[in-house]
Amino acid sequence: MGWFGILSEKPWIPEAQGTSAEWGRTAYTPAVKISLRFMLGIISVFFLLFFVTFISRSQYDDFLALAGEPWQPFTNSMRLWINSGVLVLASVAMQGAVYALRRNHHFRLLVLLATGAVLAILFIILQISVWQFLAGMGYSVAGNPANSYFYNLTGLHVLHLVGGLVALGRVVNSLREEGDLQNRHAAIEACAVYWHYLLGLWFVLFFMLTRTPETYALIAAACGLG
Repeated sequence: MGWFGILSEKPWIPEAQGTSAEWGRTAYTPAVKISLRFMLGIISVFFLLFFVTFISRSQYDDFLALAGEPWQPFTNSMRLWINSGVLVLASVAMQGAVYALRRNHHFRLLVLLATGAVLAILFIILQISVWQFLAGMGYSVAGNPANSYFYNLTGLHVLHLVGGLVALGRVVNSLREEGDLQNRHAAIEACAVYWHYLLGLWFVLFFMLTRTPETYALIAAACGLG
C-alpha cells in the first residue's frame, strides 16, 4: 500500500464482519488507538516539514507576509478568529458526544455528533469565504509565496476535516444500523480525538500564517534557518 493509501485510511472505522457481538468488543482494541496515533503522527510530520520550509522561505525578499501593515489582509484577523470559534465549538460537541456515549444517552449522542458535523461544515464554508476574500483583494495563489502557503496549508487542513466528516458519517450510520452504543465506543472516541487534533493543528496554522515579517525572522533565527 502506498503512502496515499496509508494517509487516506480511517483505522477507527471497522469492517463489517461477523456479528456485532464478535467484533464490537474485539475490533476496537488498543491496536486501533495505535493505528490512529500512527496516522496522526504521519500527518504531524507532513505539516512539520511544511512549516520548516515555510519559515525558511519567509526569509527571501519575495516573501510578502499577510500581516503587519494596515493594508494586509490578516493584520486584522477577525475572520480567522470567527472560524476558530466555530471549530472550537465543533470539538466541544464531539467531546460532549463522548460523554453522552459513556452515560448511554443515545439521543443526546446523535444530536451532539450531528452538531459537531454541522459546525465542521460551517467551518469549511467560512474557510472558503476567507479564500474568496483573499482572492478578491488580489492575493491569488501564485501572487507571492506567502499566499501559496496559506492556500495550500489551510486547504490541506480542510481536506483532512472532510475526511473526518466521511468517517463520522460512517460511524453515525453504523450506530443507526446496530443500535449498540458500546460497539461504537472506541470509534466515536477516535473521531473526537481526530477533531481535537485538527483543532490544535488549526491554531498552529493560524499562528504561523498570520505573523509579521519580524516574527518570522525571530523564529527563523531561533531555528537556525535565518
